[in-house]
Amino acid sequence: MYEEKEPVKKVKKEKIKHENKFFTNTKDNKKVKENENPKKDSNVKSKGIKFLTFRADYVSVLIRFGIFLLFAFVAIFIITKIRNSGDAKTFTENMEKMKEVAYIYYKVDKNRPVLVGDEVVMTLGDMEESSLINELKDKKKNVCSKEYSYVSLIKTDENNYDLEVYLSCGGEAQMATYPVNYDETSDNEEDNDSSSEKTLLYELKRTVTTNEQYSCPEGYYGAGKYCVSFNNTDVIDATAKYKVKPEINTKAKYKASGYEYEYVDPILNTNPSSYKCSSGYTLNGTKCVKEGTVYYKTSNSYSCPNGGTPSGTKCLFTTYASYKDEIAYCKNGTLINNSTCYITKDYSVSCITGKKDSSINACYTTYSPTEELSDWLFDGKVTYREDYDVDHLESETKKYEVDEWLDNGKVRYNRYIKVYNKICDDGDELVGSTCRHYDESYEKRYCSGSDYHLSSDESECYTYDDPYYRNTNGSYTCPDGYSKKGVGVDTTCYKYENATKTTNKVPYCGAIYDLTSDGRCLRTVDADLVNEEIVYTCPEGYTKTGSGQNTKCYKKARTDSYYYCSDSEATLRGTRCIIPSSTSFLAYSCPLGYDLSGNKCVKTNAVNRILATENDGPTTKEEVIWSKEQNLDGWTWTGNTKEAE
Repeated sequence: MYEEKEPVKKVKKEKIKHENKFFTNTKDNKKVKENENPKKDSNVKSKGIKFLTFRADYVSVLIRFGIFLLFAFVAIFIITKIRNSGDAKTFTENMEKMKEVAYIYYKVDKNRPVLVGDEVVMTLGDMEESSLINELKDKKKNVCSKEYSYVSLIKTDENNYDLEVYLSCGGEAQMATYPVNYDETSDNEEDNDSSSEKTLLYELKRTVTTNEQYSCPEGYYGAGKYCVSFNNTDVIDATAKYKVKPEINTKAKYKASGYEYEYVDPILNTNPSSYKCSSGYTLNGTKCVKEGTVYYKTSNSYSCPNGGTPSGTKCLFTTYASYKDEIAYCKNGTLINNSTCYITKDYSVSCITGKKDSSINACYTTYSPTEELSDWLFDGKVTYREDYDVDHLESETKKYEVDEWLDNGKVRYNRYIKVYNKICDDGDELVGSTCRHYDESYEKRYCSGSDYHLSSDESECYTYDDPYYRNTNGSYTCPDGYSKKGVGVDTTCYKYENATKTTNKVPYCGAIYDLTSDGRCLRTVDADLVNEEIVYTCPEGYTKTGSGQNTKCYKKARTDSYYYCSDSEATLRGTRCIIPSSTSFLAYSCPLGYDLSGNKCVKTNAVNRILATENDGPTTKEEVIWSKEQNLDGWTWTGNTKEAE
């Protein structure tokens, strides 16, 4: 039976009503005031008559203002008292709801703690989620905390428990504890044998990692940097605190009967594989080849075979001026290092192939030009009689257009003709009626005279000769052909010479083509492999939609109605979705006068004390508890069981 007594624990933050003497014995107080000091009353009356004849003084104003403040204070006090009493009433009602619901829930034996001292906790959020209670609000419409508000049940002996209710709303909190009794025989009148059955407990263990700085040997318990030992009566097992999440029983969702589409995989038939190319390409094995047009671009490059620094189309030569009383010079050629005359002349050419053009000292071959018909060209004006038929004069290369009708009956015409032009290949020269193709590969260059040598790039013939000397006035001078820059010791000499121009005709291809070693422009891509061309069909009775890999086969089928659960953790039982209750371990606790050490409670009066071992880092230890639940998150069953005492 439910036995409600006075709360064991004091209520935290609970507003306590105090008796206010301001609102009691008001009539008696008035009588006392009326009978006190009658002389003073008469004096006040006489003074009041005097005040009527004179202006109110400063003291009377202060008295009136004080009376006004007194009445205002009383009004505010009364309003606040009424409001606070309403809040307290709401808190009390909400705690009563939580107490009643918890008492009924814990009537079920499996929901109560098994061992004396054990505690089970259920938050307000768990109660609301399991539909045990509706959302709670205080007088100011603040929603009560689902996380911090809770009810708990602590087993004190075989049939007695402490029911603790804690409620937090809008920044205020209250807590009260009520002794309750669950008589096993009265709760199970329908099955008297159940009272004799004992609850089976399971031994669970887990390994935890701690950052404890000190550790103790077996038989000792930690106390800061010391280890202490006790008599057997001074060490007891710590009691466990569990968090219980009640069973959630909700209505299953209903899916009415109807129609749905049933899909099956299509049937695949294959044709032999083959390679194919896009239009314009030729298949070559597993490649597709397309030939494009070869283009040519002419580029000029300049080099300085005789030394110097390239500078545009010139070669820059620099040297320091020399100070001499006697200066060297060359009658022919260029003075080098003031010690040698470098003399050059044109090379001679003999033709390996073709003919020699002495005017430019080069070799060429000839071929006939191609003829291309030009556009229409104006060829003058002619005049004929009006009745003269000019059409018979026109041909593919001649035509007439009327320019003006004359007054004398004649007509003036513009005559246009087309002529055949002789065309040579790009870069070749038309001379008379033939095309000349110049090519350095046709030439064999040599130097006439035994003293001359052909330069390495075959651009000229050269020889060396001794310079001549003449006297100077001892100034800074530059070699012949050099210009002087600067003064004194900073005098330098420089000159520019034409760089050797090389014209190259370079073939190139369009952006998508590659130039081959034989001068062709080709584009090569992988041929498309048609892998055993797949044909998709559907089984008999199914409708086909889509094509290729997107082919789907379906048919419309009728479905039966059914119930289902949207929560994956729930189990369907008939028309209800059930999420079973769960229990998780929270912490250990000890009675008053004991300290918690691991899963033991020890008294502070140690029999023996030694220094603890200081740990270098985190340590691991094994915790063991007895639980009526075989499966708890984070715990493993050791295989041992026992009956609850």
